[in-house]
Amino acid sequence: MMHLIIASKQDEASLSMAGHLLETVEFTEDGFGPDILKHGEYLFSYIEERHLFFNEFDHKYGSIRGNIDDVIFLSRHSSAADVKSITVHPTGNYGEAKLGGMENTLSVSDPRKMTSALRSMAEYYSGSDFSVTFEATHHGPLLGVPNFFIEIGTKSEQWKNREALDIVVHGLFSNAETNLDSFVGVGGGHYMPKITKYALENHVNIGHMISKHALENINEGLIMESIRKTGNCTGFIMDKKGTKSKPKEMITKIAKNLNLEIIYV
Repeated sequence: MMHLIIASKQDEASLSMAGHLLETVEFTEDGFGPDILKHGEYLFSYIEERHLFFNEFDHKYGSIRGNIDDVIFLSRHSSAADVKSITVHPTGNYGEAKLGGMENTLSVSDPRKMTSALRSMAEYYSGSDFSVTFEATHHGPLLGVPNFFIEIGTKSEQWKNREALDIVVHGLFSNAETNLDSFVGVGGGHYMPKITKYALENHVNIGHMISKHALENINEGLIMESIRKTGNCTGFIMDKKGTKSKPKEMITKIAKNLNLEIIYV
């Protein structure tokens, strides 16, 4: 099975990340198509549109979809507070679809590879300029193939920072541990600080993540979809102080009915 790395020609950070990747690692044409390069178990391809609105996955990659285990999007990260960060996150919308995807609909997350990438980047990076962290599930595209974003934020100087680019390449080629349980992360701010810390310190994988803001309008259907679209899901890791009583009660009820674990952090 293959990991497909996608870069957008409409995203300056994505182009920078892709350029560094192709300079660092030797990718070659290998029969997967005229616009697809290969290195070991990894494929690489450019798309014309922004990743968030990439609704043509099956049209563009349908002929090789059976070979693709997961998709990794290279992207810029936006932050009004200019937070210098390297992030990973699943795709989907707990609410309106303001930036691609569909309203109240989640993509299939990629707990093993995404959490592995986070760990690998955090272990590799010894500096303090960048924060290596999860982000909660947000924005498009909507895919039925396991996928996640790796992002560098938030300005051109960060997108071109060689150390940040090296960290991303290191994360791309991380070795996912296949025997770990996967969890849905719940509560806390958009960067899921307690969930990130727990994942880095414990042998677990994280799939979809629901921030405290998304929990304000959560329903049982979306919680169930979070479970279904987090492969090998065995429960929830919950920021206890960052989760209000109503969603906490709802999730506790679902966990009990499905015999799922809740780990409080």
